[in-house]
Amino acid sequence: MKNNPWVWISAVAAVVVAALIVSSANRSAPPRGHTLGQGSVDGGAFLRSVAATLNDLGNNVDLELQPAQPILTASTSSDGKEVLATVSENPASPDGQYNYLLANSGNANFYSVGVEPGDIVRYYVNIDEESAERGIDQKAAALELRVRRLDSRDPENALIIETPLNGPSPVPARVEIWRYSDKRMDAIRSALNRYNKLRLPALGWEPAPDLGALQQIVERANQWFRSRPPAGKDWKREPLLVGVVAELPKPTTEPQQRAFASLEKTLSTEELRNGVFADWEGRALAEAVWARDVAQWAPGTADTDEKVAAALFDWTIRNVQLDTTPSPLADRSAATESKPEAAAELADSIHRPWQAMVFGHGSAAHRAWVFVELLRQQNIAAAIIRPLEGDPAKMPLLVGVFIEDELQLFDPQLGLPLRNKEGGVATLAEVSADDSLLRQFDVDGEYAYGATAEQMAGVEAFIVASPLQLARRTQELEKALEGENFIRLAADPKAVADRLAKLPQVKQTKLWTFPYQSYLDEQTIGPNSRELSINEFAPLAERPLLWKGRALHLQGNKGIRAEERGDPLAEARQGHQDALVLYQDGSVRPANLKLGALDEAKRQVYSAGKAAAGYWLGLLSYDRGNYEVALDWLGTRTLDQKQSSRWANGARYNLARTHEALGNNEEAVKLLQSDPKDAPQRHGNLLRAKQLVAAPATDEPAEAADEKPNAEPAADSDSPEPTAPAADSSEAATSPASEPSADAAAK
Repeated sequence: MKNNPWVWISAVAAVVVAALIVSSANRSAPPRGHTLGQGSVDGGAFLRSVAATLNDLGNNVDLELQPAQPILTASTSSDGKEVLATVSENPASPDGQYNYLLANSGNANFYSVGVEPGDIVRYYVNIDEESAERGIDQKAAALELRVRRLDSRDPENALIIETPLNGPSPVPARVEIWRYSDKRMDAIRSALNRYNKLRLPALGWEPAPDLGALQQIVERANQWFRSRPPAGKDWKREPLLVGVVAELPKPTTEPQQRAFASLEKTLSTEELRNGVFADWEGRALAEAVWARDVAQWAPGTADTDEKVAAALFDWTIRNVQLDTTPSPLADRSAATESKPEAAAELADSIHRPWQAMVFGHGSAAHRAWVFVELLRQQNIAAAIIRPLEGDPAKMPLLVGVFIEDELQLFDPQLGLPLRNKEGGVATLAEVSADDSLLRQFDVDGEYAYGATAEQMAGVEAFIVASPLQLARRTQELEKALEGENFIRLAADPKAVADRLAKLPQVKQTKLWTFPYQSYLDEQTIGPNSRELSINEFAPLAERPLLWKGRALHLQGNKGIRAEERGDPLAEARQGHQDALVLYQDGSVRPANLKLGALDEAKRQVYSAGKAAAGYWLGLLSYDRGNYEVALDWLGTRTLDQKQSSRWANGARYNLARTHEALGNNEEAVKLLQSDPKDAPQRHGNLLRAKQLVAAPATDEPAEAADEKPNAEPAADSDSPEPTAPAADSSEAATSPASEPSADAAAK
C-alpha cells in the first residue's frame, strides 16, 4: 500500500489545474488586433492595439483580487533548478503523521526566501495511472498544501504542512511555494485612502478593474500620435473657448487657483495642438466607447433621426436616476473671501457622463450631457437651450436636437420631451409662438413650468464640447478609426453654431461651461464629497464582476468581430446575456446571511453592490423586453428592499414604465402619482401620469429596444435571464439549477 503514492492523499488535498498556477490565469487573453493603418511608419500597430482594447473593454478587466505570488520556484532556488521534495513522518517525533516535507535536492532556501506559515506548497506529485485515466494531466497538476511552520532543525530545506497526508511520498517531486496576497485589495484601499485624505490624484483617481487596459490605451495612443505628422498651419484653437474661462467663477482659494491654472494650461493653444493624452483621459476614451455602444443598441428598430433621438432620450431618463442637486445654472459667484467654500458646495460625486452612465444617476445637467453624447455618436447635432431672460435657478434646462432644420426640445429635469398640439416633440419655433404648449407642463397648485413663450423667443444656445473633444489628438484619432472601430471623439462647435445661427429664436451661442466647471470641481471638492465619491465607487472596485457586468451592460450585444467573420465557429458577443449572469454572481449578490457575517465596513460596500446589481437587472430586463422579470427586480427586489432605498425613485419610475409597457396604465399612474413630495422628478412624473390618463387604452405592449418580448427565453430555461427568486432572505440571489455559471462571462 505504501508504494502507491495516492493511497495517502487526504480528502482535503485539492487537485488544481496548472492554468490556475499563475496569478494572471483569471484575466482575459490579450485583445485581438483590427485591420487599421499600415506598417510601423505611421504607428499602425499602436493604433490597432488602441482600437482593439477600446472595443473590448468589458473583457479587459482584472478580476483577481487575491492573486497568488510566487515565493519559491526554480528561478529563486539556491541553484536555479527545480526544488524536489518528499513527504514523510517528522523524524524528530515519529507519530504516524505524514506532514514533514523535505527538499531532498537541498536547494530550497525556505528560510532565506521568506516562506511563512499560511503559504501554499504546490506539490507536483507523480499521478498514478488511474488518475491519468480520469483525465488529470500528470505534467499539469499539483496538490495545494498549507505551510504550518519551518522545521527548526533545517529551516532552509524542511517544513511542516498543516494537514497530514494519508501516507508518505517517498519519490522526490517538484514543489513551489506561493502566497495568496491581498496586494490588489491593498492597492484599492490605498488608492481610495490617498484620494480621500489628499485628493490625489484629483483626476482619474478611481482604481477601476480595467485601469491596466486604460493605461495601455493611453500609452499606445500617445505612441501613435507622436508618429503622426505635426499640425498644419491651418490648425487653430476653437474661437469659442475665449469666452469659457471668462464665464467661470474666479478662484478665491489656493486649490481653486491651482485647478484654474490647470484648466488654462489645458485650454492653451500649445496644449490643444500638440499635447498628448493624460493618464486620466483614458477613461474619457472609454466614455466615448460606451456612449457609442449604447447609441447603437438602445434605439432598437428606430429608422429616423427623430425616432433615434426619442429612444436615446428615453434610455437616458430610465437609466440615469435624477438626483436632488442644485441647478447647474445657479449663481456660482456667491463665493467671497470670507466664504470661499460657497462655490465648491455645488460639487457632487458625479462629474462626467461616464460616471452618470456607470453609477446610474445624476443631475438634470448630467442627463443632458449624457443625452448629447449619445446623440453625438449617432451624428445628430444638439445643444443646451435656455431663455436669456428669467431666473437662472428656475429656468428649464433643455436639450435642443436638430431634426432637419428645426430644434426639437427635451427636458431632462422632467424626463419628458416638450409636446406640440399633435402630440409630437415640440420645436423651439412652436413653443416660442404658443404659450399653451408650455402651460400644459404646469401642475395646478404645485408646479409652474419655468418658461413662457415670450422667454423662449429669445434664447441662448450652449454647445457641448469638453476640452479633450477640442484637442487635435482626439481629432486625429477619430479620423484614423474606421469601420466597427469608429468612435466620435471630437466636437465641431462651428458646424453646430452655423446651424443655430439660422434660428431666429437663438440670440447668442456659446460653449457650455458645465464640462469646464466639472473639471474644476473634481479638483476642488471637499472631504464630504470625496467620501461620497469613494462610497459610490468602492463596490465596483472591490466587486470586479460587478464592474465587468456594468461594462458589458453598456456594451450590449454585438456581432462577430470583423477579423473572425471567416471562422465558422466564431460567436457573436452577447454583452447583455453576460451582464445578466455577472449581476447575479454570488460575489455580486451574496445571500443576506453572508452579508450579516461581515464586518460593518464590508457589509456596507457589498450591500450597496448587491442593491445596485438588482436594480440594474431590472433595467436590463426591461431593455430586453422581459417585463414580468423586470417587475420583480424593480419592485420586490429593489423598491421593497430597505437596503435599496437609494434606488427608490428610479425603481418607482421604471416600475411604472414597465407597467406602461405591459399596458397596465392604471398601475403605472398610481406609481407615478405616489412620488414623495421631495422626489426630484415628481413634477415630470405627475405630468406623465396625466398623459397616461388621457391616452387611449391599448392592449399592445411596447417593444424592447434590444429584442421583442416574444424573443426572450423563459425565466426557468437555461438562458441567463434573471429568474426573480421568491425571497431575498438567507437564500442566494439566483438558483443554480436554472442559471448558468458566471465562469463563462468572467473569462
